[in-house]
Amino acid sequence: MQILLKNGFILTENGLSKSDILVENEKIKDIGNISLENFNGLIYDYSNKFIIPGGIDVHTHFNIDVGVNSVDDFYSGGLAAIYGGTTTIVDHPGFGPNKCPLDFQIKNYTEFAKICPVDYSFHGVLQHVPNDIEEQMLNLKNKGITSFKLYMTYTYLMNDYEILKIFEIAKKLNIIICVHAENHGIIEFLKEKYKKQGLTSPIYHSKSRPDYSESEAVYRLLTLAKINSFEKLYFVHISCKKSLDILKNFKDNGINFFVETCPQYLILTQDYYLKNNGENYILSPPLRNKEDNIAIQNYINLGYIDVVATDHCTFSLKDKALGKENFLICPNGIPGVQERVPIMFSEFLKGNISAKSFLNTCSLNPAKIFGLYPQKGTIEIGSDADIVVLSLENFKFTSPISKANYSVFENYNSLVKVHSTFIRGNLILENGNLKNKTFKGIFLKRK
Repeated sequence: MQILLKNGFILTENGLSKSDILVENEKIKDIGNISLENFNGLIYDYSNKFIIPGGIDVHTHFNIDVGVNSVDDFYSGGLAAIYGGTTTIVDHPGFGPNKCPLDFQIKNYTEFAKICPVDYSFHGVLQHVPNDIEEQMLNLKNKGITSFKLYMTYTYLMNDYEILKIFEIAKKLNIIICVHAENHGIIEFLKEKYKKQGLTSPIYHSKSRPDYSESEAVYRLLTLAKINSFEKLYFVHISCKKSLDILKNFKDNGINFFVETCPQYLILTQDYYLKNNGENYILSPPLRNKEDNIAIQNYINLGYIDVVATDHCTFSLKDKALGKENFLICPNGIPGVQERVPIMFSEFLKGNISAKSFLNTCSLNPAKIFGLYPQKGTIEIGSDADIVVLSLENFKFTSPISKANYSVFENYNSLVKVHSTFIRGNLILENGNLKNKTFKGIFLKRK
């Protein structure tokens, strides 16, 4: 059956233009001034509404266990995505057992995701470097898992030698390596120091993970990548000006890589850790300063930041409250998948980022970098009809869909609300109400 989206203002990199979209068999069939003559399908009139490509969030943590279980599984997290204008996610699984094979968590998460109401894929998670790591990576690549994540901190951090080995293999296999870049030694030293001094309130979470712990790791990774001429290094959740200045310098000198940030690093500052509920804002890397917010906005517009994702990783208010007096035992993570697209579109309407920057960072670049384009990430003839309709209205994130039951962006004044969400031409959300409660997303085999 055909459906027709009439009279909406489609966002292109040149701005907003009024146009219709014809959808057939889950795909976009035509775009333009489409006649109603002989049309007998469903018609949706989106006069005075904005139309954008479905958002792609390539950094979520649904169903994660970090010693404390996250509250959002793939269903509740997926619902939050739908209400937030995101139609595709690529999830980062948590760690599996020590020495487990690469496909261990992928198999687990494939089961977890069967209830996901948006389309989905996974990144592999690298915990160690066994002798057959190349074979294991190739096996998953052949199944559509074309990116893997390693950590420079936490339980299964990798040293420089191991990172070089991974880069060497990833270059051979044409695979993306996502990296959490923070200097583990600096963080552990400062955490121990503050603990001994009895300084464990939420602000010391930020102080124990200073901007230079990130920027040092960024510089080191770029240096290691240069050794192997590895050009598919992807930096997750970059948070500060120090790192961005280094990244710009390398990029300007012809080194290729990808950079991700998150809305929290654009909007929020570490002053939130001084609030009565400061523990609710604990995540890693931590919130930074206003000058970092400004730098992130500038680097988005200059094209040095490729992707804005969320690092959506949610815990109950009860579990977060463990960190009220001791940040060391607070689970790291905040909600964000519902807020990202409206925030970034509002920043476009406020004149803080360009139309091109919004489209690139929220949909197009995530699709291109992670092997989903042109199926996803764009409103083009032949692409999946993943379409989001936004209404112009002041909106506060005071009724979150996430089971975390709070939003770190509750004080943000969004200029738009997600009105309707289509996934592959299926109307899932209409006028802010869940229209299709049984829709299931599909696993996306990435190129």
